[in-house]
This record gives sequence, C-alpha cells and structure tokens, in this order.
Amino acid sequence: MFETDERMVTIDEFYSNILNNTREINIYLPPSYFKSTDKFYPVLYMHDGQNIFDGKRAYAGVGWMVHETHDELVKRGLLRELIIVGIDNIGHDRLSEYAHFNGRYKGERINARGRLYEGFLIEELKPVIDKNFRTLAGPEDTGLMGSSMGGLVTFNIGFRHPDVFGRLGIISPSFWWSTQENIKTIYMNQDAIENSRMWMDMGTREGSLDKSFDKVVEHILSLYDSSKGSIEAHWIIGAAHTETDWQRRVHWPLIHLFGLD
Repeated sequence: MFETDERMVTIDEFYSNILNNTREINIYLPPSYFKSTDKFYPVLYMHDGQNIFDGKRAYAGVGWMVHETHDELVKRGLLRELIIVGIDNIGHDRLSEYAHFNGRYKGERINARGRLYEGFLIEELKPVIDKNFRTLAGPEDTGLMGSSMGGLVTFNIGFRHPDVFGRLGIISPSFWWSTQENIKTIYMNQDAIENSRMWMDMGTREGSLDKSFDKVVEHILSLYDSSKGSIEAHWIIGAAHTETDWQRRVHWPLIHLFGLD
C-alpha cells in the first residue's frame, strides 16, 4: 500500500468506499521522524495534493513547495515539525467534492458531494494516517488547509467538525459558491470560532472573490472573541489567484496554525 522515497510516502491508489473512487495520497514526514522514534507529530491535511509539493503534477506547473517552506521554518525555530498529508483531487469531480451545496459553474449544474468528501477524510483517510504514522490525533494538533474551492471545503469541514480539525488554513476561498449557505454555516457552528485556530486570506488581485470574502469573514469576525479563539484574516496586497502567489505566502498560515510559542 505504501511506497517510500525517504521522507515522502506515497499511497498510489487510496480507495474510498464513501466516494467510490481512488486517488493518490502523499505523506511528507518531518526531519526528525526517523531519528526520534518515540516522538509524535501534528498533522496538516491539504487539498489539491497535486499542487502543494514540487509542482511536477501541478495544474499550472508550479507547486507550493510546502515541504521546503516547512523545513526552513523548522530550521529557524518558527514552526513545529509536521506530518503533511497531500490529498489529490479527482479532476472532473473536484468541484463537486469541494462543494457542500449544489451550484453551477460555467453553465453546468454541480451536485455537491462535500459531505461525502468530509466523510472520506474523517472516517477513512485520517484513521489510516493515525494508525500507520506517529501522529498527535486530537483537534488541537490536526489541521486542514486549501485554496480556492479547497479553501471553501476547508471552511465547511472545519466549521462542521472542530472536534476533528482544530487548525484551519482558508486560503483565497471560493465563498462566492453558496455565499448565504456559508453564512448560515457560521451561525449553526459557532463553537468552531471559539475552539479553532484559523487563518483566512484573500489577494487584492483575485477579481470578484473579494465581495464574498468580505461578506463571510465579516460574519465570522462579528462572533469572534479574541480571548477565546485565535483568528487571523488578511488582505494580501498585489496577490492573484495563482499557485505562485499561494507558494509565496504559505509560510504565514503555517506559522499561525502551528508556530512555536
């Protein structure tokens, strides 16, 4: 099941009974993993796994290089060592799996499968990771991160399950998709605001995404008590909706979510 290339472990075909499909999973292990054999590590799950590492399989040929950024931040004493799990998207099913509510895209009706994808993460993938690697499995040590539709699904899963994912990286989220439903999700799951650590951001060159971002974040912050939670929301000057821009700033959410105190 597992293929290992030093600190990158690949599961070529991870089958989901819930989704009835198969995808590649890549698990990046921290620098001390094979030396400190009694040490357990926080875990960061990331959507669009093709895009987050070296970019060889990335949509636009550019990866986030999150593993290199991680190692550099660890070296500088700014970040806890993490296990990073890259979860491939399923091409044509990406929109439906990352949406919790039905919608339309370029004239095509998209039937939401976000709750099924959520079940896949929580009931199928996470137990395998916790069983086979030395993880700290509680919500305070488990993160979820994604951009665009990956940011949207991070928001929905994170708000619905703060008991599982207590660290949320919501990057350039596609809040335009079912904006009013997203706002309802906030009020139905207010405990996530108090119990989760969140990073939310949007670039100033991401077109019409700005309006929905402002609407949703305004409601989150209206319920936020800084004495009980830890939420950062930022506009990134000059940033566009690209893998290159997310690569350039991934260190910020990493440090906020898993930085050393």
